[in-house]
Amino acid sequence: MQANGGQKLAAVLIGTLGSGLLFSASLAVPILGFVSAFLAPVPLGLARIKGGSAVAGFSALLATLLLAILFSPPIGAWYVVQCGLTGLLVPELALKGFRPSRTIIWTTAAGVTLTALVVAAFVISNGINLQLFIQKEITDGINQATRLYEQHSGLPAQDIEVLKQGMQTVGQIMSRIYPALITINLGLINAVMLLLFTRTASKQALAVNLSPFKEFRTPYPLVWLLIVAGFTMLAPSPLLTTPALNILSVLGVLYFMQGLAVLLTTCERSSFASTLKVLLGVILLTQPYLTVVVTILGIFDYWGDFRTPRTTQEENL
Repeated sequence: MQANGGQKLAAVLIGTLGSGLLFSASLAVPILGFVSAFLAPVPLGLARIKGGSAVAGFSALLATLLLAILFSPPIGAWYVVQCGLTGLLVPELALKGFRPSRTIIWTTAAGVTLTALVVAAFVISNGINLQLFIQKEITDGINQATRLYEQHSGLPAQDIEVLKQGMQTVGQIMSRIYPALITINLGLINAVMLLLFTRTASKQALAVNLSPFKEFRTPYPLVWLLIVAGFTMLAPSPLLTTPALNILSVLGVLYFMQGLAVLLTTCERSSFASTLKVLLGVILLTQPYLTVVVTILGIFDYWGDFRTPRTTQEENL
């Protein structure tokens, strides 16, 4: 009993302090914070392994309360959306044997839904215009980044002006697709959490679904949603094109991942698989425009059947 209690206490400390500190770093440290934001849910997964679901849930609740007290209630709410839900839901779905793709999709959908509820409560309680608020936050961030470049980059005034125009264009796009950016961000956090949790759980001899990434395939009906959104972009009204652009942005990431899975499958057919994988990564990092080609490959994977052996055409959600 004492050993069990001590193990649970250690799990609570790992989940609460580890997750809380990593999330705090994502708020306070500019560069390191970008990485720690993706790692913040991981300690909750460790708490789930060491102490069970109740201990992990208590750790998430305790971390939320501490962040709300130390920072503000909105920060605590954002922790729940970005870390708490991920740290609790991903381990449960993984341990129930869900396929990795289904785990990521369902957890991301839950995170987006919770985000919408939190944002709606914030907007209603404060009586603000959400679009104007988002545009102001994006503009402030761009202005801050521009000032840093002006002070420390040493670029000529002409190059600084070109940079400003480019960042303003990016800001205008971000103000239209911020729902998609939030969705993609949550999906990436869930993917990192799932990867690290499954590796840790397998070392602890826990049963999890370890389907390789090369088998990743998006549900077939999403192809028709992609087609409809693409044709909707031809409409003259922003009320139609803006939602369509957000849908295309999210689906573009999914089909890029599917195209990447196709390429990895092709690489593994060769006796130089490791070298080809490294070369593929270098090419995609140095030639970002090729991501469009990979995305198109992912879309046509349904009809071209580029992978052998053939994987499941459609996953039940």
